[in-house]
Amino acid sequence: MMEGSMEHKSEENLRLLQLEFVGKILAGFTHDIKNYIAIIKESAGLIEDIIKIEKTPKNKSEQYIEIIRSIEEQIQKTNDLFRYLNRFAHRMDTQLAAFNINESLEELFALIQRVANQKKITLARDFQRDIPSVYSNPSIFQFLIFSFLEERMTNLDKNSIITVKTGIKGSSVGVNISSEGVLRVGQDVQAMIPPEIRTFALQKLTGDISESNGNILITLPVSR
Repeated sequence: MMEGSMEHKSEENLRLLQLEFVGKILAGFTHDIKNYIAIIKESAGLIEDIIKIEKTPKNKSEQYIEIIRSIEEQIQKTNDLFRYLNRFAHRMDTQLAAFNINESLEELFALIQRVANQKKITLARDFQRDIPSVYSNPSIFQFLIFSFLEERMTNLDKNSIITVKTGIKGSSVGVNISSEGVLRVGQDVQAMIPPEIRTFALQKLTGDISESNGNILITLPVSR
């Protein structure tokens, strides 16, 4: 009875961590959207100011075009973020599904890029092209990757590089995460994913997780 109660409490704690993960993603998303909207508003105001000041703005066409392009760029970035967030939300629709690891990682990177920029850490991609879909738990996969990346970004000093590499390994697809850079004072290169998150992920995923010297390798079976 005691063992079952402890397992239930552990499951609840991990669910709270997963909700915290979703909250962090949403916080970053809303911050980026606010920035894009602010730039669009500023650009629109600039055009209005030019029109008010210039009685004959014929020679201002290039400046107008530049501002309009800036607005279009911010709108595209906003649309991309909404698309990534929509896909991210739907990852939780089912416990097991076929999904493309590269697309899942790109989606996650887009949503956490602001954090990496703040810490001045580069998220490098080395994705194998035309990789087959895998069959696993898509939301837990992203939760696991985020947990490791967050731990790395916390421990590493600025100008460090975290490289995420994907590739086919037999009948599985592998994701290898490694890092280069200087550790912050008092941090340990051996620091890994918290054991409870690792155990939780292994229970929910259909693959394997191995860790060594600050790196992580996740393998998931190819969807059939």
